[in-house]
Amino acid sequence: MIRLVDLGFLKDEVVETIVSTYDSQRIPNAAPMGAIMGSQDHIIIRPFLSSSTYRNLKTKRCAVVNITSNAKVYYITGIKESNPSGRIPQEMFGKAKMVDAPKLAKIDALAEVSVLKISPFDDKRAEVLCKVKRIEASKTLPKAYSRALYATIEAIIHATRVKVFLDDDKERQRVLELIEKIRGCHDVVNRVAPNSVYSKILADLTRRIESWREKSEGFC
Repeated sequence: MIRLVDLGFLKDEVVETIVSTYDSQRIPNAAPMGAIMGSQDHIIIRPFLSSSTYRNLKTKRCAVVNITSNAKVYYITGIKESNPSGRIPQEMFGKAKMVDAPKLAKIDALAEVSVLKISPFDDKRAEVLCKVKRIEASKTLPKAYSRALYATIEAIIHATRVKVFLDDDKERQRVLELIEKIRGCHDVVNRVAPNSVYSKILADLTRRIESWREKSEGFC
């Protein structure tokens, strides 16, 4: 039997996943999100109150926690405007087996979960305690460690927070710190993997962040 620890989860440690959900009209959504193993049978996620993921979890009470090392999947799901229609392509989704939620195709592993409890975490996020109903994993060969891959994923995660905090004057310093971290990730990628899929993602991400800043009132 596959356990959460077999997928790289450790108790009380945040790991990066992509959480997929249906809205009330059964339109699938997915977003990069940190997940924490509370126990072998429980996962905790902390979505922003303004996010579609939070609204969908409240409505449908279930989700799929997808695990992948594919930076492009993080980018497509995290920066939705990077897609031609501004939405995640529907062909990226399939149906979960034990919960009423979509799963992502071509990933390394997943955990289907049901929501047990939703409670406040801070002024911007909720804490959602989930029960693991089913785990699925593919058999994949180990890969050599790539600094470019992980720097790209880190930059995408930082960028999703930039977009949330950009119009909040109280978060101005945090936004500047996040942008600086993204620049550091970009430097790593350009150094170790120039002219790669990672450098293309980071170049596009940088352009989008500049566009967000231009559109944000009083932020330049």
